[in-house]
Amino acid sequence: MTTPAPMSRNDVDAAVVGLVAAHDRISAAMFALDGHPGLVVLRGDELRGKTRQVATETLGRLDALWSQFAALRSLLDRVRTVRGARARPGDDELAELTLLLRGPVLPLAPDGMVVDDPLAGPPPNWVTAMGLAQELERASAEVAGALDGVQSAYARVASRFEPLTRALDRARTAADALGYATTGAEVERLGVRLAEATFDAMCDLLEAAGPAPALAAEIEALAVRLADLTRLRDTYPERMGRLRAAVDEVAEAEAATGRAYAVAATKIANPGLPPAPDTAAALRAHLAQLDQLHREQRWPRLADELLVVDRSVAQSRESATRLRDAAEGLLHRRAELRGRLDAYHARAGRLGLAEHTALAERHRTARDLLYTSPCDLPAATRAVVAYQRFLNELTERGHR
Repeated sequence: MTTPAPMSRNDVDAAVVGLVAAHDRISAAMFALDGHPGLVVLRGDELRGKTRQVATETLGRLDALWSQFAALRSLLDRVRTVRGARARPGDDELAELTLLLRGPVLPLAPDGMVVDDPLAGPPPNWVTAMGLAQELERASAEVAGALDGVQSAYARVASRFEPLTRALDRARTAADALGYATTGAEVERLGVRLAEATFDAMCDLLEAAGPAPALAAEIEALAVRLADLTRLRDTYPERMGRLRAAVDEVAEAEAATGRAYAVAATKIANPGLPPAPDTAAALRAHLAQLDQLHREQRWPRLADELLVVDRSVAQSRESATRLRDAAEGLLHRRAELRGRLDAYHARAGRLGLAEHTALAERHRTARDLLYTSPCDLPAATRAVVAYQRFLNELTERGHR
């Protein structure tokens, strides 16, 4: 190794000031690295993939930096000791200080660790104190940047899973309030899946893609369902009140249909109507079952049964209305035929055909059918059509 030219006392003091300042900056940087949140992540035991590779490289490099920093501090302590021995150092002190400050006095292995025995193993790379200080400042900044990247990746992955965790916590609270047995098992099942997905993401957070869309959709669906069940629990009395009123409306509609059926059966022969609706009693029995489910706090089953009752009530109301319209439609059809027959008869009178024997016979046949109870609507329809056609024929003959 080449021996550097001796330094003057002023050069030594200036170099010591520069080395002390560099040491203080490096000391602050190293202790900042030691407390960096990203370092906690890289020291995890379950890392995989790219994150594990970065952890191996970064932790190894950090060990080398601490080794170098310790050697630099020891060297600086020696410099301070030699320089502080005399106010005006002699030639021997200046020579030693020159070697310590400018000479290649720190042996580094290929991995950056300070070599304890330079004669053992492959030849080390000898560096000067200030050269090592400069390298330490540069390398510590690079390691800090790597740790910042790890911490940013951790925050990014955590932010992707945090909303699901909060949603599941709300779902768990809602499930507990509703009675844990009803939906607690589903909450716990999703909780296990979310924990596993979070763990997998954190094991390789540098390449994690976030929670699977299917898992997020299931948690969201569960949260919505539990919110619906909670709303059902809180609004059940009002909802049942509306349902009972709706069933009463069904009963009234079915009673009106029954009355229309009775009139149709009296006035129309063979009306061909389906059986009269009678679902109100069954609907009221179903409402009693809902009350039992409510007392037992079986919220999911209660929600499902409420949907069934809602649909049944709507269908029963629609069916009663449709059948009543069908029964009343028979009477409307008879009235329509009567009106048509009267209009045709009036037309015959205006044409001077009212006393036409064959036409009058057809009129009597149609009228008898329409004004006899019960009325044979198909026969009456045919009779009215026959009267109309014969009247048209007579009219055409008169024109010819």
